[in-house]
Amino acid sequence: MLRQPVAIKTAFQAALALAASLHAAASEAEAQSRTVGVGEISFRNVETNDFAAIGATSWCNFAIKKDGTLAVWGDTLYGVGSLPANMSGVVAIGGGAHHVLALKSDGSVHAWGQNDNGQTMVPANLGPCSAVAGGEAHSVALRTNGTVVCWGAGLVSTTGPNYGQSIVPANLGPVLGISAGGWHTLARKSNGTVQAWGFNTSGQCSVPSTLGTVTKIVGGGQHSGAIRTDGTVACWGSNSNGQCNVPADLGAVTDLALGSGHTVALRGNGTVVCWGANGVGQSTVPVEFDSVVAIAASGTHTLALQSDGHAEAWGFLGNWAPPRSGIGRIVQGDGGWRHATLLRDDGRVVCVGVNTSGQCNVPADIGPVVAVTAANHRSFAVTAAGSLVGWGAGVGYGEEYVPTEPNIAGVAAGMHHNIAFRKDGSVFAWGRNNYQQCNPPAGLDGVVKVDAGSSHSVAMRSDGTVVCWGRNNHGQSVVPPNLNDARDIAAGYWHTVAARADGSVRCWGSNNSGQCDVPAEAFNVVKVAAGLAHTVALRADGVAIAWRPPQPSDLYQPTGIPGDMGPVNFIAAGENFTVLLESPSCASYKGGEDCDGNGVTDFCDIQGGAADDDGDGRLDICELAAGDLDLDGSVGAADLAIMLSSWGAGGKSAADFDHDGIVGGSDLAYMLSRWGLVP
Repeated sequence: MLRQPVAIKTAFQAALALAASLHAAASEAEAQSRTVGVGEISFRNVETNDFAAIGATSWCNFAIKKDGTLAVWGDTLYGVGSLPANMSGVVAIGGGAHHVLALKSDGSVHAWGQNDNGQTMVPANLGPCSAVAGGEAHSVALRTNGTVVCWGAGLVSTTGPNYGQSIVPANLGPVLGISAGGWHTLARKSNGTVQAWGFNTSGQCSVPSTLGTVTKIVGGGQHSGAIRTDGTVACWGSNSNGQCNVPADLGAVTDLALGSGHTVALRGNGTVVCWGANGVGQSTVPVEFDSVVAIAASGTHTLALQSDGHAEAWGFLGNWAPPRSGIGRIVQGDGGWRHATLLRDDGRVVCVGVNTSGQCNVPADIGPVVAVTAANHRSFAVTAAGSLVGWGAGVGYGEEYVPTEPNIAGVAAGMHHNIAFRKDGSVFAWGRNNYQQCNPPAGLDGVVKVDAGSSHSVAMRSDGTVVCWGRNNHGQSVVPPNLNDARDIAAGYWHTVAARADGSVRCWGSNNSGQCDVPAEAFNVVKVAAGLAHTVALRADGVAIAWRPPQPSDLYQPTGIPGDMGPVNFIAAGENFTVLLESPSCASYKGGEDCDGNGVTDFCDIQGGAADDDGDGRLDICELAAGDLDLDGSVGAADLAIMLSSWGAGGKSAADFDHDGIVGGSDLAYMLSRWGLVP
């Protein structure tokens, strides 16, 4: 829903973009950057699509990458998306309802997520294992010696539903494969037969006498399935949604997956077939797949892995899958309700999150983009030519309308309204106007930044003054006195925040969740973002800080910045999530000059500042990148005058900081983010 302000790039962000365009980033540097989402929309390690295996929990997806690390994306309740440290060498994953098990190449098992029944408490004496599986609230592991161990719900000592799903039968014998359903467990024995135990009210543990020998077993919500040695499929248990009605023409399959009430099969020709429950589209294969190599299902969604390493998802998660191109290196972005629209350093737009209303259907012909915004179920972009492009849907207030106004420099989307500013600093707005949030104050000019909250609007002028209008039920539109030196602004649902030239943060409006309790460590701040009821700040040293005290009802924590994050270059906030870009402080680049003389050509040289970083006895492009066009050691009015005099110019203009071929709004925003600094 809510927006990280648009059209601004911090010095670090713009430096990344400039470095990429000037020096042609090396592939190894690209791999070093990470874009991470935390909270309701979480994702990690999805910069590239090189997945080798997949798995899923009820609301989240996982992939083992070809290098043995884990990628995660989805609605990560209970910390499912907070990957444990040192998650490398992973060879298998098992997803429960809201917990995950990972099997590493050394046979060790790791678990995280919901733990209300001890399902993530891996037994200390477990020993080396060869397979793992997760049920609704219990976990299963197959030791390398063929014995099975279960823990979590289903033991006499647990407080959760006890159906005996974690009590391994004494007569089980050697086992070759395992699976876990909602409240039941299955084992494929060494002789190819199947044994099941646990909840059996729908017959999910009543293995058919005609089943024969099998090569794979799978547990669903209240049904079970298996692949016979001849490749045919058998299902038993609950058939309330037709999930056990195996299609007559299915033929031989190579993989099988079960959700709560649907079944998925992978044919040998790489096509996918689904049947059973389809209330949220989990059984409607969205495209004609012909190169699928693996499938997964959990709850009410389905996941497929294609031979090129790309994953597709459909069902409850609204086709929530990483973009086929990968996320890449991000320089600007914004968060909506359950999606984030992100701008890459090459001017392309990518989207992550749910796509229920087309909010992630980025137009193919959008062209180079300089700014993006997102809110609710829609997205907007400002092209390098100064026009607006929009996609997604509104709810009846005209908020999805795309104005044809020319010379746009920036845009921001609120709950049901939008605000944009032109290159001449004037402002206009459209959408819902029940609190006059679309009525900019008369005489408002010189605007270089805008943002929109639930029903209020915010603008920052080039002189650092801030103007708010619209709803004021919590004081969110009353600008604090003497706030005349803002370098960045953000609007949350009912609160507003500004970063000042001295690096301090001012926050006003609703503080019902502590979103305006600025912590002491929020100093030297250059960038701010705001969500529904949380606030994020980025310091000049690359440290990201997010605040809102944990709430008793929290299922996910949008302020839970991973402890292993390195220097952060970019922040954005959605309704209940935060997006951060991490990139090493000196990521190497091929080509170009070693401006700072450290033996490596890196973006530190581009970011450098007005000092003679490259030791060549003159101030040149390495220093100009910091925004100091007149090379007087600071960024100020003279630099702004130089920029405005070359507005719209292309070619080799020194004011074209992002090197997109034109001096425009993104360059102006970057200069303002450096205002007053002595780099």
